[in-house]
Amino acid sequence: MKEIKKKEKGKMLGVNRHSFFVVNLTNKILTGDVFWSNSSNTSALNVNGLYPATASLLQDFYPESGKTDYWRWTEKGRRYQLDCYDNDIYVAVVISDYGIGVLPSGTSPDTWKW
Repeated sequence: MKEIKKKEKGKMLGVNRHSFFVVNLTNKILTGDVFWSNSSNTSALNVNGLYPATASLLQDFYPESGKTDYWRWTEKGRRYQLDCYDNDIYVAVVISDYGIGVLPSGTSPDTWKW
């Protein structure tokens, strides 16, 4: 599959600390790293040993205005675009047998009913 360059990200009110975590929905123990990046910053979370049906700890990242946000799991290699804005304080990166999904939220995972 060929990567298509998307439209540039719009304005944000400022640079804020955001956090992402990984949820393992596979039936295997994960290996590798999950990366968030834009044109000037990168944040990585090592998921080696993350058991099925568990979530990782939070990892901070800092999205910025006009800089497209990309997500990548090293075991699959492809890079995905999903831009985060001011209210997208938390991001769940869900890894399943079908790949990864990126789900931004304005609410803390501590308040979610699992």
